[in-house]
Amino acid sequence: MSNQAYTPGLGNLPFGNQNTNPQASFYGVESQFSPSEANLIEKAIKSVIFDAAPAQYTSLKLLFAKPFEDVNLDEFEYLEKTFGRSPIESAAIVGAAAAAPGANQTQVIAVTAASLNAMTIDLVIVYPDGSHGVITAIGGGNMTVNSLTNAGLPAVVVGDVFSIQGTIRADGMDSFSNYERLETITRYNYVQFFLRAHRWARRELQKHVNAGTTNYLNEDKQEKLTQLRIDMFNSFWNGERGEYAIANGHVAKAMGGIYPTMIAAGSASANPTLAGLQAAFETLAFSTNHKKEGATRFIYGTDEILNEFSKVYKQPGLRYEPNDMIAKLNLKRIELGTMNFVLVPCELWREESCFPSDWARRVIVLDQETVKPKKMKGLPSFEMGQTDDLGKGSFRDYVDFWVAGQLSIEFNNPIASFILDIQ
Repeated sequence: MSNQAYTPGLGNLPFGNQNTNPQASFYGVESQFSPSEANLIEKAIKSVIFDAAPAQYTSLKLLFAKPFEDVNLDEFEYLEKTFGRSPIESAAIVGAAAAAPGANQTQVIAVTAASLNAMTIDLVIVYPDGSHGVITAIGGGNMTVNSLTNAGLPAVVVGDVFSIQGTIRADGMDSFSNYERLETITRYNYVQFFLRAHRWARRELQKHVNAGTTNYLNEDKQEKLTQLRIDMFNSFWNGERGEYAIANGHVAKAMGGIYPTMIAAGSASANPTLAGLQAAFETLAFSTNHKKEGATRFIYGTDEILNEFSKVYKQPGLRYEPNDMIAKLNLKRIELGTMNFVLVPCELWREESCFPSDWARRVIVLDQETVKPKKMKGLPSFEMGQTDDLGKGSFRDYVDFWVAGQLSIEFNNPIASFILDIQ
C-alpha cells in the first residue's frame, strides 16, 4: 500500500510529468519549480556521441595520401644540384665608361664577389641593353670584356646584370678555358616521434564497460588517433627543426616543416592586400615556375582566403582529377597560362590551438611533388596498443591506451613554392 495519497483536481499533485525526471536531470537542476527526481527511469542519452569538430580537413587527407618513404636513421640528408649558372653583376666601372664602335673595344668592370664564381674567360655575356661581349681576363675582382669586332660597348653602372649566353672557342686552340663542377646544396631533417595516450583505472574502466550509456570508450580511442594526426599535420606545416629538452632529462629531435624550411631557403614571398592579391600571386607564380607545361601546384589556405581566388578567377571550377593516390576530394583547379593550380582548403590554419593567428590569412603555394613524407625504417608510421593491468599479470592496476606515429619530410627545391601573407 502506498503511503502517498492524493485527490485529483485539488492541486499539489505529488506525481505527474513535471515530477517524472531521471536522476541528475537538467530540468531538475534548472527549473525554478524544484521538481523531484526518481531512480525509476534512466536518462535518455543518445548512444552515439556526435563529432562537432570541423570536417573540412581535406589537407589532412592530402598529407597522408602519399606513402611514407623509409630512412635508416632518425635523421637524413639529401642533395640538390643547382641550376649551374648565375648572372654577373657589376660593382663599378673601372675602364672606359663606353666604347665607340671600333676594331675591338675593351672595358674593365668590377664585379661582385658572387659573380666571380659564375664566370670564366671566353664566356659570351649580354649587357642590359642587349649588347654582347666576351670575357678575356679575370683578376683583382674585375673582368675584362672585349666587344664584337667593329661594335661598341655601352656604359656600365653599379648593379648592372649581365646574362651568360654561352662559351665560345676558336679553331686550333690548344687549351681549355672553361672548367666547372656540379654544385650541390645539402639539406637535412630529423624524424619526429609523436604520442597520445589515456589511462583508465581497472575498476573505473570496468564500470564503463558494464554500464556505459554511449560509445564513449570507442570515441575516446578514435579521438586519440585524430589528435595524433593533427599533431603530425601541425608539424608538417610549421615544425621547427632542432632538439627539445623534455621531461625527466630526456631530449628529442623535432622535424622541420614546410613553412620554416621555405623561410630558411629564401622562398619567394609577398604581403599583398586583397586588392593586390591577383597581381602578387601571378608575379610569384611565373617567377617560381620550375615545372613542365601543364604541371600542377597546390594553393593552401582557409576557405575565406580561397574564396578570394574564386572571385578573381571566375571561370567555372574545373574538377581536379589526379592520377596518383590522392583520392577524389572534390578539389577545383584554376589555369594560369600553362600552369595549373589546385585550391586546397586548410581550415586548421584558422584554429589558434594549432597555428598562430596570422596563419588564417596565409597562402602557401606548394609544389607537392617536391615534398616526400619520411619515416624511420623498421618502425610503422602509425601504431597503437594497450598495456596489461593487474588481471593480466602486470603490477599496474590500470590500463594505458596509446597511439604513436613518426614523420619527417624531404622538401626538394623549396624555391619552386611561395608564400602570400594577406594584409
